[in-house]
Amino acid sequence: MSQATMIILDIGRIVAYVDEKEEKSFFERAKECAARIIEQKILSQGKNLVGVLLLGSKTTKNSMAVEFDGAFRHIEILAELQTPTWKMIRDLPEKPSNSRGDYFEALLVAADHFKNCAGHGKLASKKIILMTNFIKRPTHVPDGVEEVINGFKDEGFEVNVIGPDIYSKELDSKATELIKQFVEATNGATDTLENIMKYDLLFHRKKITNAIPWNVDLSIGPNIKIPVSSYSRLKDDPAVKSWQKAVKDPVTTTSSTSEAVVKSKEYVNQESGAKVEAADKVQGFQYGQKIIPFSDTDKKTMLYQPGEKCLSVYGFTSADNIKWQNLNGDGLNYVFGRKGDKSAQKAVRCLVECLHELNLVGIVRKVHNNNLNPKMFALMPVIDTNNFVCLSLIGICYKEDIKQMSFPATNLKKHKCSQEQVDAFKELINAMDLTKAYDDTFDDTEAFPIAECVSPTVQYILDCIAFRALNPNKPLPKPRKEIMTLFKVPPLLEENAKKPLEKLKSLFTLTKVEVKKRKNKNVPLDIDQFKIPVGDLQTDNPDIPNMPKIHLPTKDDVNEIKTISTVNPIEDFKVLQSRNKPLSELATEMIKAIESLILNNIDGNYSKALDAMKHLRSEFVKTDPTDYNDWIKKLKAELVDSDKTAVIDLLTEKQVSYILKQENSLSSYEDEHSHEESQMYENDTIPNSTELTISTDVQNMFDD
Repeated sequence: MSQATMIILDIGRIVAYVDEKEEKSFFERAKECAARIIEQKILSQGKNLVGVLLLGSKTTKNSMAVEFDGAFRHIEILAELQTPTWKMIRDLPEKPSNSRGDYFEALLVAADHFKNCAGHGKLASKKIILMTNFIKRPTHVPDGVEEVINGFKDEGFEVNVIGPDIYSKELDSKATELIKQFVEATNGATDTLENIMKYDLLFHRKKITNAIPWNVDLSIGPNIKIPVSSYSRLKDDPAVKSWQKAVKDPVTTTSSTSEAVVKSKEYVNQESGAKVEAADKVQGFQYGQKIIPFSDTDKKTMLYQPGEKCLSVYGFTSADNIKWQNLNGDGLNYVFGRKGDKSAQKAVRCLVECLHELNLVGIVRKVHNNNLNPKMFALMPVIDTNNFVCLSLIGICYKEDIKQMSFPATNLKKHKCSQEQVDAFKELINAMDLTKAYDDTFDDTEAFPIAECVSPTVQYILDCIAFRALNPNKPLPKPRKEIMTLFKVPPLLEENAKKPLEKLKSLFTLTKVEVKKRKNKNVPLDIDQFKIPVGDLQTDNPDIPNMPKIHLPTKDDVNEIKTISTVNPIEDFKVLQSRNKPLSELATEMIKAIESLILNNIDGNYSKALDAMKHLRSEFVKTDPTDYNDWIKKLKAELVDSDKTAVIDLLTEKQVSYILKQENSLSSYEDEHSHEESQMYENDTIPNSTELTISTDVQNMFDD
């Protein structure tokens, strides 16, 4: 059943002024509180219904005003009773109005709205939250107030008040007399805005759900079976269990949950290229270079079968053998005797008392459902001070999950502490006692009590979800102050620990140990880190740490050129040619440099490579052009394989392609396209281009 809440928010002129004690008006603070209530109802993901009613609105919008002409004015139903949405928060008014409404009439409108919303079925609770400052008393109070209050009580309404303290002597007693009767008669509650925001609405709360039992028989040996139910006590659940996917339209920047990206999965036979139906595929495992099929029949016969669901006791061991380091921490379950089975409950209680007296722990094997992986658990007795008796179930790590660690001995002479040092540590421990973290001004002196501290991670995630829903285009904020407080040491403990810490510093002499880092001698030199003006480049400059000397080539170093590089290929060609180096060797080096400039190019500028080709072509025009034409033929094939077909057009445009017969009679090319058809046929039938990329050693290996 759903829990329904109707919020009556006063937005009239009586809540618009700013009190001297407060920085914000009552309207601003009440609006923040209402928004926070709706936000928590959304994020709790429970079965909640919320409605918003505006008191003191400019317009009148309610069914009671239509039925009774002239009454119930300036009361507007902003949001009907429904599942809470972010739109409710966005629709809250930004400014108060100049009108004034009657909170007594607003209570009647809210009660009438509950009756009209019968489509929601039976409700678990009906809450009405009134938020006003009670400066003005109700103007229209009929004589039959007691009948109205009794009607609220009979219908199961609960009237709660958030605002000033209605029992305070500072308020007009006649203005709050009526609301006190509603609160007391309906067993409602009242509190101030400050307390509600500081305590009740400070952190997000998880929705309360009933525990679902896992029913199984606890087996002890072949003959004993006890019907038990296991309940989850601790479990590490995410902040949001399920996310609803939506597709965002890039044009309208709106998201839609009814649209989605369609994905399809196909299976293709690599040998034939034909599609294979999912029902025809067989799962396999790769072993070396072979794929071994593994059918469903093999799974049944070869794989380990854990069997049916069970909770079987393997044996009992001393509780001293179960160390907390060997527990996996994956949740905690409590085991009780099956509900309604008194014999099972007595058997569980007897088992708990026996384990407790003998200091034993049971080792059990658990299979949650049929054919699921089995897990090992420790079955330990739990006896609470209030005669609460049950068994706790917590997982045990397998041997492979346990890390064996060896620590150096600490009972050495050099590690021995004096009695004064030991006492100083005890004094620090007493000063940092979390059970005495606050003084008498607080209700509870303990800091971070067990089972009461909220998770900072979960709180921040929920804050981010709420912020993103209301501010879709703004960056996410930092964690708020209340969340960061969870990481801080309480001020009283921090103050108490100052003297013990100073005493420890005086008793222990600490020596800073500098860890020498290994120097990597093969670190590549980054020239950009030495951006120093040329005028400041001096050998005796202390600001230059180990400045390396870089030798740049000069005119005198030209004679050191031994091969053609990609820096100045034409100049290198001319220098080596002046040393009477044969053209066959020069052409090989020049071709290697040109291919590197073209195939490894990333900026799309091929001017240096084309100039080098033009120079090489002019040299082959004077001699036999066969080698040059064969190279151009292979180069074009490589350009096609490398998706650089645009370079082929540049070869023709810059006139560095084939050497034609009209330029040299030894050439077999009469025009540019004379061999294109034969070249295409040759590339399609005989993969000559493969010979350019695969080394001879690899080819010989395949031949063998």
